[in-house]
Amino acid sequence: MSRGPPTPLLQYLLYLLRDRTGRIRFIKAKAHRDNLNNNIADKLANEGRISGRIFDISTLVVPQGWVDMAPVLCHQPLDYLTCLVVSNRIPAPTRTNRFGRFLDRWTVMIGTLFDRVLDPGSHVMKVWSITVPKGLKEVLWKEMNGALVLGHRYFGTKNKKSDMGRVCLCGQEMSLGHILLGCAKYKLQPLFAELKDALLKVSPKSAFRTLHPDEWGSSPWYPLLALRAIEEAALPIFKGRKKVLKALKLSRPRREWLIGNYYWMLWKWRMKEIHEDDFTFVPTFCVASLQTALLQPCPETKNNTMADEPDQASTAKVRLMDGAYK
Repeated sequence: MSRGPPTPLLQYLLYLLRDRTGRIRFIKAKAHRDNLNNNIADKLANEGRISGRIFDISTLVVPQGWVDMAPVLCHQPLDYLTCLVVSNRIPAPTRTNRFGRFLDRWTVMIGTLFDRVLDPGSHVMKVWSITVPKGLKEVLWKEMNGALVLGHRYFGTKNKKSDMGRVCLCGQEMSLGHILLGCAKYKLQPLFAELKDALLKVSPKSAFRTLHPDEWGSSPWYPLLALRAIEEAALPIFKGRKKVLKALKLSRPRREWLIGNYYWMLWKWRMKEIHEDDFTFVPTFCVASLQTALLQPCPETKNNTMADEPDQASTAKVRLMDGAYK
């Protein structure tokens, strides 16, 4: 049988199907199972193959009107509707110009800190699946697309602290990174010490930079979007690699939850100070509140003690790898 466009053959098959007046039932017959009709079909196919006869499928003629070659939907041809869909499609949020600057900064930051080149488009949407408070997810999403109302975007309120949304008390422009890192006027060391203590209880003992958020640079929340990818890509091949990855995997949801709760509490305290005249954020006075927040159960690991306590063998393996991950 000569090679050619499949359209005539498909049209002819449709014609044969519609020409039948009775019911037609399609049944899948497994090959080489001694099915009678399947054996007949195989025999005819082999006879045609070895006969040497050439059959041109373009000679198959379908009576006019038997097969509709121009299907329509809502009285419009499908090719026209397809053109409408393509011309009026809405691009994904991460492909808009508003995300461009963030994607560039994220790529450079991850490459600088972890010596890894990751595709930002495949990690940005993970902001909605990482184990952090829901409110923080919305804050991070707004920060990514340039819609977080801080700094020059802050429109102010009627209270006397309205300028704090634009400029911090230390004189720097207000931003999410500035809030999370603290400054001379807001020394976060007592609060960050609580976070470090909580992380030490659930993390493998290692110098891996993903286990130490104090080394995450000026945008400390960036690595949260790709902890798994960073840790899997950075770990070299060695005999106990699977056990190390298991220890990191078991502790990852709890680590995300602790860091996310810490960032979320800092955000709420600073926003409360900006919008309420009778509240002043003093880090040393908020230690007890942070301790309570860090003790909240992780949604991904509730009733799962393995995630909070990595096995000793895996932890020991991670210790052996100290220094291999920068």
